[in-house]
Amino acid sequence: MKKDIRLAACIVVIILLVILCIFVLLSEKEKEEELNNPNGTENLSAPTPRIIVVPTTGNNNGGVLKSVRYYVIKLSDKAIDTAETAMGSAVVVTPEMISEYVSDALEDEEINVAINSISVKDDICTIDFDESIKSIAKKDQILEKLILDAYSMSIVDNCEDVEGVTFTISGKAYSTDSIRLDGGKVYLKK
Repeated sequence: MKKDIRLAACIVVIILLVILCIFVLLSEKEKEEELNNPNGTENLSAPTPRIIVVPTTGNNNGGVLKSVRYYVIKLSDKAIDTAETAMGSAVVVTPEMISEYVSDALEDEEINVAINSISVKDDICTIDFDESIKSIAKKDQILEKLILDAYSMSIVDNCEDVEGVTFTISGKAYSTDSIRLDGGKVYLKK
């Protein structure tokens, strides 16, 4: 009789240990899922930094990639965030290329800013916006500054031949209620 009780007790202990192990494994899986998805639902509307592989022509050093980090606006926080793209190491990074990445990220946040032209003279990049920037600046001066910061920091950080960035509106000095760049004043320098 004592052997049967001991055997039954051992079986109960083994079953409890198996249940405990299963509980621990499920708990760990739930923690991992919560870390990856803290709200419990997929957040499909929020833009996430993305890696874009840009095809290259010619010799790109055997497929070696370089990472290019640029700045984007996280509208929900009214803050600057970063995104990255990868490209062949032989690709020359230009202000036009970087501006395109920033513009695409702004469009993802439903911020529509039109650029008339981008030029570089004497190591200073000039981005010429159309008049739409004025309506953004009138509605939200913080957003205006974030837009200028995203473009200028992205270009200064990634374009070796650019020492600074300035802005114009329709070929004239950049001038809104909050920011004036008269006389070719540079907005951001390295």
